[in-house]
Amino acid sequence: MRDIVVQLIRRFVPITVPGRDWDFLATAPGGRPKRWHELEDAHRVLILADPGAGKTFEALDRARRLKARGRKAFFIRIEAIGSAFENAFEVGTREEFNAWLTSGEEAWFFLDSVDEAQLETPRALEDAIRTFGARVQPARERAHIFITSREDAWQALGDRTLIEQHLPFGAPPQDEAGAEASDEKPSSALEIFRLAGLKLDEIRLFASHYAVDDVNAFVAAIDRANLMPLAERPFDLKALIAKWKADRDLGGRLVVLRRMVDLQLAPLSAGAASVRLDPARVLGAVRALAAAVTLTGKTVICCPDGILSPDRIDPKGVLPDWPDEELDALLRAGVFDDIVYGSVRFRHREIRELLTAEWAKELVDRPAGREAVEDLFFRSVYGEAVIVPRMRPTLAWLILLDDRIRERALALEPEIATEGGDPAQLPLPVRRTILAGIVERIADEQD
Repeated sequence: MRDIVVQLIRRFVPITVPGRDWDFLATAPGGRPKRWHELEDAHRVLILADPGAGKTFEALDRARRLKARGRKAFFIRIEAIGSAFENAFEVGTREEFNAWLTSGEEAWFFLDSVDEAQLETPRALEDAIRTFGARVQPARERAHIFITSREDAWQALGDRTLIEQHLPFGAPPQDEAGAEASDEKPSSALEIFRLAGLKLDEIRLFASHYAVDDVNAFVAAIDRANLMPLAERPFDLKALIAKWKADRDLGGRLVVLRRMVDLQLAPLSAGAASVRLDPARVLGAVRALAAAVTLTGKTVICCPDGILSPDRIDPKGVLPDWPDEELDALLRAGVFDDIVYGSVRFRHREIRELLTAEWAKELVDRPAGREAVEDLFFRSVYGEAVIVPRMRPTLAWLILLDDRIRERALALEPEIATEGGDPAQLPLPVRRTILAGIVERIADEQD
């Protein structure tokens, strides 16, 4: 499906860093979502967003719009700053930058962070920010700087005060004699926002631009299948539109997620990637990687040329027969996030859980495989059978794929079918039994 530029009015939700702990970002109390024109007067802004939310498009488009209005505006990909700053501009030029330094005018810089980056470590990002800060230092009080980043990539930084250190704004505090007070720090000018998901009207507009002929039916199908969390991100909304246009139906969550996986892996077998790979082999590989993530609890997968650490999964250990070139192509597939610090993650938790369930189903169908799989999902604790907590989300999908595992799971906890997966795909008699069991349990608890 051909990409189409869709102009949307995006919203940015202000967030705070409680106690300066970047691991716990929260919506600012009373924070009203803002639009681009309300952010333009800010001098230091960090915009965080999920993969596929459209932050790169928004930053690039805003730089172009400001430039068209006659302002000094620049768009720069951070990974290009260190190697050749003079050639890093995608909006604006080196000559325009140098002219701005001596002009006395204000300028707007949009630094697209690490989404397409080949940065190997958080230190590489810090070095790029330091380099940029040195370049704009003579005129930094006239610079409006917007940095975009994935939330998890920004949190990976060891130094939580990167912008305050290398891109400060405002004069430092002074003592009564007018000298700089070196033991005091200026209050931070940094404002932090999270790019909000698409609203219903934006989803409708997006769909109409992609020639969806019955937008109301399409939106109703999204709502009926509980797919709104996917539709809120442009990247995933395009996948839903592709499914709708191909089949004139979305179906349930199981059908949609499988179709999304097919679309995201298709370029590997069509030769659009650096190598052409067998579709069945590719699907088996991503299922194995999904299982490795689910079973170990390690969400980060190291790229072949990345830096391996104990908290990362080594894909060569999971796929020992895959050459580095093929592994690299595989990890660039749409089912994974963009490469950050020489590593990737699965783009969607639910897709990873479904892929893990399909991996388990493959293993169940092998000789002597059932016992090994069931041991992953069920345990005996003090003589009582229980479901392994970490595997519950995956089990909600697996009960759709294997009758015997479904019977065992529902006998223990019938509500497992309502915690995820796609309960609508269960046979009607099974759904009736589940509902009766849940009602009976609630009645027993009230007695």
